[in-house]
Amino acid sequence: MKMTRTQWMSMLLVIAMAGVALAEGGSISGVINYNKNEKQPARKPLQMGTDPYCVKHWGGQQALNERWIFGKDDTLVNVFVWVSKGLEGKKFDVPAEAVQIDQVGCMYIPHITGVMVGQELKVRNSDATLHNVHIIPDTATTGNPEKNIGQPGKGIVETIKFKNAEAGIYIKCDVHAWMNCYVHAVPHPFFAVSDDAGKFTIKGLPPGEYELSTWHEFKLFAPDKDVIKVTVTEGGDAKVEVTYAPKKRD
Repeated sequence: MKMTRTQWMSMLLVIAMAGVALAEGGSISGVINYNKNEKQPARKPLQMGTDPYCVKHWGGQQALNERWIFGKDDTLVNVFVWVSKGLEGKKFDVPAEAVQIDQVGCMYIPHITGVMVGQELKVRNSDATLHNVHIIPDTATTGNPEKNIGQPGKGIVETIKFKNAEAGIYIKCDVHAWMNCYVHAVPHPFFAVSDDAGKFTIKGLPPGEYELSTWHEFKLFAPDKDVIKVTVTEGGDAKVEVTYAPKKRD
């Protein structure tokens, strides 16, 4: 049975987050809003005509750019959320489970994901067409090396690890100009991605005072808070909200 894109995303996000939630501690849950007073720009169709395989996969449907996706009730999907302060000096085991990115219908699934530093990232080609995985980190700042990996056939899997923390590592396919995604390498397991309703949950945090940061790929969208201060208690669930809107022009 052919899986829908939503089914693929749900399955891979479960795999990606495997081993992240810890058994004890507290949690942070929240929602990423999009300012309801601002117009939501329409998603643009992807032009896949250069590869007949990609066009055929979509069966006459129109694939859309994932640069921004709005969820129900004026929310924003695919916002990466992580603990950016409060865990200094603490060490956590790297999950044995690998994070998965797949290439299906000439698109990366999921579009936004995170890994712990040192955790395996497996990138699979599930398409019967040539892809390449071009990983473009900020090498000068983080020391993570650039890589360009060819995947000429269906079923090929490449395993990658990032040695250093870095937000927004860009991955693209040079064969198909519209294909791209982002990976965040984090030095701990406390991160999440906002879902189709703009919601996220980070579980298993030791009690304490923390700061959260958020990241969205479209740089003309900005959050109302650069950081969010949160208090986590044992067994508690701290609630937060962040609202994005277009940056104001001078």
